[in-house]
Amino acid sequence: MPRFDAQALSSGASRVDLGGLAVLRCTGADRIGFLHRLTTGSVQGTGIGAGCHSLLLDSKGHVLGDLRVCARPDDVRLVVDAAAGQGLVAALGRYAVMDDFTVAVEPETTATALHGPASAHALRAAGAEFPDDFAARPPWSHSDAASPFGSLWLVRSHALGTDGVWAFGTADTTRALVASLDQVGIPALSSDATEVLRIQAGEPRFGAEITGDTLPMEVALGGALDHKKGCYLGQETIVRVRDRGLVRRRLVGLCLHGDGMPTAGDAIAFEENSTAGRVTSVGRASGQPAVALALLATTVPVGAEVGVSHGSEILLASITFDRPAW
Repeated sequence: MPRFDAQALSSGASRVDLGGLAVLRCTGADRIGFLHRLTTGSVQGTGIGAGCHSLLLDSKGHVLGDLRVCARPDDVRLVVDAAAGQGLVAALGRYAVMDDFTVAVEPETTATALHGPASAHALRAAGAEFPDDFAARPPWSHSDAASPFGSLWLVRSHALGTDGVWAFGTADTTRALVASLDQVGIPALSSDATEVLRIQAGEPRFGAEITGDTLPMEVALGGALDHKKGCYLGQETIVRVRDRGLVRRRLVGLCLHGDGMPTAGDAIAFEENSTAGRVTSVGRASGQPAVALALLATTVPVGAEVGVSHGSEILLASITFDRPAW
C-alpha cells in the first residue's frame, strides 16, 4: 500500500470508503426490549448516547446483519452495511408481531468515514462542533454535531484496525464536509488501499465473509455475542457450538507467494484436503504480493503453506494470522 496511506492511518487521519453505510431508525415503545431480545448484544444495557456491537442471526445461528446499535432519547439507530439495509428492515419487521416497534432506512442520509487517531481533530478543523471529550468516549458512542454545512450525527467507530469517526448527514452536508476536509489537507485512501487494510485487520464484510451461511465465531464476530444475557434468536446453536468446541472453520489471513492473484470463491487445499477452505476477499497494494481473507478449517495452523486453486493454476500462499472465535 502507498506509504502515506499507512502513515496517515496510524498517526493522523484519513478519509476512507467503507463501501457504504446505512442508518436504520427504530421507533416505538418496545424498541429497546425488542432489539435486546432479538439480537446478540446487550442493547438493554446501552445508555442514551452510548452504543454496542450486536448481530442479527437466523434461527440456525447464521449472521444476517452486523449492527452498531446507538441509543437516542426518542429512537434507536442501527448503523449497518448499506447493501444489507433493506434486508434487515424486512427481517426485523417479520419478528415484530406483537411489539410496538417500527424500523426504516433513514432517507437522504450518507456517511463520511474518517479513521486514525486524529479523526476527531480533523473533523473539528473542517468546521464540525461537538463535545470536547467525544474522541475519548468508547466505540459506538455518538453525538449530534453542528457545522457550517448543516447538522451532522457522529459515531465513534472502529474499522481497518483503528479507531475513527463516522459522520452522517444529508448528501449536500456530507459533500460540503468532504470538500472542507480536502481543504484542510486530510488525505483520502484509495479503495485498493482501504481493502488491503481491511484484509490485514481481519475484518469481515457483508457479502464477502458475511454471506448468510456463516456463524459469528467463524468470521471473527464472537465479540458481538453477550453470553450473559437471556435468549436471543439463534442462541441455541451458538451455545451448543461454544460448549462443545465445534468451531470447524475460522477467518484467516493469507499472503500470496509471487505475483499470483486469486479471486473470491477459489478453493484452498492443505496437504491431502483439497477442500480445506475458500478465499473470501482479495487485495493488493502496488508492488506488493496479494493478500486475502479466507474461511479455512481450524486444523490448518497459522504459518502453514496452502495451495489456492485459481482456474488451471495452483497459487501458493501462507497463513499469516487467524482471528479468535470468541
